[in-house]
Parts: sequence; structure tokens; C-alpha cells
Amino acid sequence: MADTIPGDDAPSTLDADIATLKDDVARLTDTLQTLLADSTAAARNAAREGVDTAKETVSNAAEDLSETIVENPLTSVLIALGVGYVVGALGRSRR
Repeated sequence: MADTIPGDDAPSTLDADIATLKDDVARLTDTLQTLLADSTAAARNAAREGVDTAKETVSNAAEDLSETIVENPLTSVLIALGVGYVVGALGRSRR
């Protein structure tokens, strides 16, 4: 704001400065809303991609595990028995 001597033009300069400030605040608000919307969309897309990748990874792991069980049924049964025994032993020791 320019230094002015109080007089007839001081109120008009102040009104002009206030109008300019209001316009600047309105533009800033619009810019922030746009940035927030863009950031939200980017985060949503990244989350979807992460979920899709996780689903694909789990699906592939399940298929690999199924193939391994079919190829080595005895080993798979023995591993399942061992894991069951360990889980049961841990469950009993907490009582």
C-alpha cells in the first residue's frame, strides 16, 4: 500500500487494496482446492494400484502353494502336522 497523506484519495486507495486482497485470497483458495483435489485423486489411484498389486501377489502365492502341495503331498502333510503341533503347544503353555 502506498504511503498517502490522509485526504480524499485515502479511502479509495484503501478500498482498492482491500478489493485486491479479496481477489488474491479467492485465487489462493481456488488454487488450494485444486491442489487438494489433485492430491486426493493421486492418493486414491496409488491406493488402488497397491491393492491390485497385493491381490495379484496373494493370488500368485496361493497358486504356487497349491502346485507345491500337489507335487509334494507327504511333505505338505508333515509340515501341516508340525505347524499344528507348535501352535497347539503354544496354546497350552499360555493357560
